[in-house]
Amino acid sequence: MIVWLYPTFNLQKKFLGSVLLLILLNLLVKPVWIFGIDRAVQNATGFSAYGQYFALMNLCMVFLFIQDPGLHINMNREVAARRTDSLDIFWDSFYGKLALTMVYAGVVVLAALASGILDTGFILMIILLQSSISMLLFIRSFLTASQLFRQDSLLSIIDKLIVILLTGTLIFFPPLEGMLTIRYFVAIQTAGVGIALVAGMLMVFRHVDQFAFRPFTGFRKAILFSSLPYAANIFLMTVILRADAFLLERIHPNGATEAGIYAAGFRIMDAFGVMGSLVAGFLMPFIARYWPEKERFSGVVLVCRQFLVCVAIIAGVTSFMVPEFLTRLLYHRDDPGLVAVMRTILLSLPAISLVHIYGTVLTATQNIATFTKISTVFAVLSLLLNLVLIPRFGAMACTVTAVVLQSLYAAILIFYSRTRTGLGLRFSDFTNYLLAGLICALVIRLSVSFKVPVPVSLCIAAMVTTAFFYATSGVSVKRLKEIFL
Repeated sequence: MIVWLYPTFNLQKKFLGSVLLLILLNLLVKPVWIFGIDRAVQNATGFSAYGQYFALMNLCMVFLFIQDPGLHINMNREVAARRTDSLDIFWDSFYGKLALTMVYAGVVVLAALASGILDTGFILMIILLQSSISMLLFIRSFLTASQLFRQDSLLSIIDKLIVILLTGTLIFFPPLEGMLTIRYFVAIQTAGVGIALVAGMLMVFRHVDQFAFRPFTGFRKAILFSSLPYAANIFLMTVILRADAFLLERIHPNGATEAGIYAAGFRIMDAFGVMGSLVAGFLMPFIARYWPEKERFSGVVLVCRQFLVCVAIIAGVTSFMVPEFLTRLLYHRDDPGLVAVMRTILLSLPAISLVHIYGTVLTATQNIATFTKISTVFAVLSLLLNLVLIPRFGAMACTVTAVVLQSLYAAILIFYSRTRTGLGLRFSDFTNYLLAGLICALVIRLSVSFKVPVPVSLCIAAMVTTAFFYATSGVSVKRLKEIFL
């Protein structure tokens, strides 16, 4: 029995070590990108101009399922589970993505024109950026399916490093101050992703066994049809998370400014949500390869869940307790609308983290049909609520709708994950998460009331909350040392 468990432990150690590297690299780079560059671009170009850019970016993301109708997820699962020849499915999916990119571009342009957006040149710039990002995710998906987690970790930060260097020069180098525009920002991002794409393909050719170029000989329709369930779910999840920003900019009387205010809060939510996406990208092939042997990955799921939820609770409570501090620090303003959005929007983070974990579990264990049905209900609810509430309440309509729907979405996914796979939350986990949030809020409140500087108060609250998580998580320090060291 001990001999049989040893390789399982080594698998978990290798996986979690790679996840740790991924998180550490992104913790070094992504905060600089989000809070040093992206935020500075919004402050430099104005909330209205950035709001228009933010709305168009989200419109392009909603239709990305056309460019990749689940191809990278299907490829990831098939290659990880070793059910097909990796070379065949990579090149078939790659050429399929290239062809579908043309269709995607046409649909987005038509949707934008139909919505009254006439700046076709800017639309095409954003389409090129989003298409390049999608292709980069495709290559990273192949690397993780091939169990090349460390190479994927490095690839996840290359484009952002390039953008940080180039955009930072335009923002912070005095002779160039004032030259940065939204168009330049989009062009620099596209260049960064393009360089990362070249680096990604070099990694694939170098590290994947027997990988070689294969010319286009025809696209197998079976791959497209097998990917459609994933495409449908990607589209629905994107509608739930991102369609509100485009609707806000289009149907509110002061849409561009309201979208800019929403973007200011959404940026922070998305920053923490990126960690969930990164972890989910690793979990998918790992679970797919070893399902239904739950003992091989259940411990990994627990560690990933506890880490994401702990960070999410600390971030959500922080924004709720001291929103004015955050808005003054990041945007040098504390008007009521921005403060209200900041106070509320990060409360959705714990739910979003759980959606990442248990949505991945359902997908990797071939329960995609159930996942898609649930996503359909919440996509429709999101559209209806936002269409009704945005004209009157603006950015706050999007914020409150996101918090409520993401919480219900997570709860239902957890329920079906537990009934279909045996992996889920117990009632004690929910109560522990609620207690962790209350403890974090209480520590911040008491610290601030005793005139402790806000940054110090937040550090104390984070440490106390993390200690509580450790005490109640069921993951010991000894176990973590064994896994990571």
